[in-house]
Amino acid sequence: MECRKGVSLIRILIQYMFLCGFTACLIAVSFWIGLNLLVNKGVAYPANAGERMAAEAAERMKKEGISRELVPFLCSYAIWENGELAETDMNDEEQAAAEEYRESGKDSGGYYHVKAEGEGKEAVLQFQYKMELINPEVRKLIPDVEKWYFIFWGAVLIVSLGLVTHRYVKIFRRRLSVLQDAALSLSRGELEEPFGSSGIREYDEVMDAMEELRTALRNSLQEQWKMEHSRISQTSALLHDLKTPLTIISGNAQLLEETPLTEEQQECLSAILKNTEAAGRYLERLKRMTRNVSEGEENKQPVSGELLQQEIFNGAEEIARVFGVKAECEGAVLPELILARQDVCRAVLNIVRNAAEHTPEEKRIVIHCRWQAPLLEICVSDEGPGFSPQALCHALEPMYTEGESRPQDGHMGIGLAFSREVARFHSGEVQIENTPEGHGKVSFRIRPESGEPHKEGKEQEI
Repeated sequence: MECRKGVSLIRILIQYMFLCGFTACLIAVSFWIGLNLLVNKGVAYPANAGERMAAEAAERMKKEGISRELVPFLCSYAIWENGELAETDMNDEEQAAAEEYRESGKDSGGYYHVKAEGEGKEAVLQFQYKMELINPEVRKLIPDVEKWYFIFWGAVLIVSLGLVTHRYVKIFRRRLSVLQDAALSLSRGELEEPFGSSGIREYDEVMDAMEELRTALRNSLQEQWKMEHSRISQTSALLHDLKTPLTIISGNAQLLEETPLTEEQQECLSAILKNTEAAGRYLERLKRMTRNVSEGEENKQPVSGELLQQEIFNGAEEIARVFGVKAECEGAVLPELILARQDVCRAVLNIVRNAAEHTPEEKRIVIHCRWQAPLLEICVSDEGPGFSPQALCHALEPMYTEGESRPQDGHMGIGLAFSREVARFHSGEVQIENTPEGHGKVSFRIRPESGEPHKEGKEQEI
């Protein structure tokens, strides 16, 4: 098998991780450069500006005396005189932190302090390490510029990593679609079309395994077809050989019928003729069954879906009249189809006949046709007693009848088996079941080739 060249999955993941790391580093550098530009261009104070201003103001207060006018605008203040709080611009939280610092000398609550004393007064200047805008008007509009600066660059980081991830998700999805197409091709039974290449080594190894599976499946199907063809040929030859002695028996029996016979001999002769005729019908139906499987491909031809549907409905109504039941036909809009028309009609009418035989007089059978490209489904339901558990398991098998002996009441156990063979020939199936009410239901599904386009997945009904 040809070795496919591709990129390793681990290499793609490493590329993704490297690109994410590079993007994060680039944004971190941009964050730092932007921060320095704001400070160096005189747009904002550095984060330690409050500490520097508070230290300078404390030194001046020690020399010039404690006064509100010496407090810098980046600091809050509290002034005590003779142990009593005389003046402050702090709120309750800030004041509590300043009180704790005044008593214990420890900063708390995210606030930092500088203390100044003189002439019976104490002043505590409070500040935080954060960037502030220099322009007071703009500072009023954006009071916490540092928080918004972090939010901005955080959003840039998330969006950038999201874009990188989205790009790699598209890469994986596009390359994985080749694997999905290969699996769908196998599920549809398309065993000749070559698989594509995903470009990822591990994915291509899976596709190589699927290629081996497809080859094995194709060989198995070819071998099965040869065995089936051989079996059918042998069956056809046997049927032909059996027809000759039956013809001889029937001919001699007819000659005997023209001679004088006793009553007992006449009864025996009638039994011979009756059963010879039944055996002949039996062989003829078996012969038609084998012919359809072996030669059905030649019978496929373009057929108007509407005419096919009408032919089935007309035949169903005729069968219903014979058995004294009512037939309700529900149709669909069908395109031109390529199939074995006679076989499909006979297969469906076999199902209809089976339903009519098991439906009490004056009751009804329903034939419901549905088209959901590329599937044509014809459901036949009745108002009879339904299928027995044994029939649900074996009704589609050749020669099966619900009686102990075969044939019984004209049934040879071929009708439903023939319908299944026709469905299989058209890449479909026959499903038998009982409805919730306990009646019988048979679904005949085939996949014919469509002669004109219809929107897939959309069911059209009359």
